[in-house]
Amino acid sequence: MKNVSLFLILMVATSLNAGVFLSESEEYTQEGVSNYCREHGWRPMQIEEIFNLPSATPFVPGFSYWSATNIMTGEAIIGTGSEGDGGVLAHVGLAYYAKERNVTPSPENKKIAAICTDAPPPKQIRNYTLEKLGTKDAQNSLLWHSLDATDKKAKYTYEGAVEMCQNLSLGGRSWRLPTLDEMYSTVDYSFSRPTIDMKYFGPVMQRYYWTSDTLNENSAFVVGFKLGSVATVSMKEDIYTRCVSELE
Repeated sequence: MKNVSLFLILMVATSLNAGVFLSESEEYTQEGVSNYCREHGWRPMQIEEIFNLPSATPFVPGFSYWSATNIMTGEAIIGTGSEGDGGVLAHVGLAYYAKERNVTPSPENKKIAAICTDAPPPKQIRNYTLEKLGTKDAQNSLLWHSLDATDKKAKYTYEGAVEMCQNLSLGGRSWRLPTLDEMYSTVDYSFSRPTIDMKYFGPVMQRYYWTSDTLNENSAFVVGFKLGSVATVSMKEDIYTRCVSELE
């Protein structure tokens, strides 16, 4: 293994023979990260892999890390709204800001940190079925409420979103606001605007959706389905909401 001193090394718990390697500087474009990793027999990581790394991962405070994931923005699907303002970006990369767990679309020539792994590429498993009350996610033991059951265009403050889910009366089940990990697990980058499989999840709006996770007493995490981003916003903002119920 070459130039190991340039990297902080973390052994991945799920594979004793696999490592995750993080650069100690922010000097790489997205293409530069890919070249650097491959030169050393490693590979760049997909954004979902980076997002799901354990909390013990020694990310450098304040650094962002390039993933190998790119997004082609494509055309918006009529009737699903739009996420954010500004012009259309034709082709962007996705970076991970570890301090706040943000997933951010970024210009590919931006210079930030590198993260590589020698683990084999993961196999993505999605096990969805359509049920009367919504979308069953067998892999995560969740039931997502059907968008047809509520006003899909309604927006709520964070407190209002929590109350909406708690007061939802569908099928006699208990409903709640999803965690950040749960909401982000529905993002599928093989789809664009929205970055989710609408065959199972319906006409999801291309804006942000609340999660139950908070950054501090004033801000909470949201997941956006225009480009599959993760951000934090003020709890006083009006944001779209989808609820989950735990499968028995």
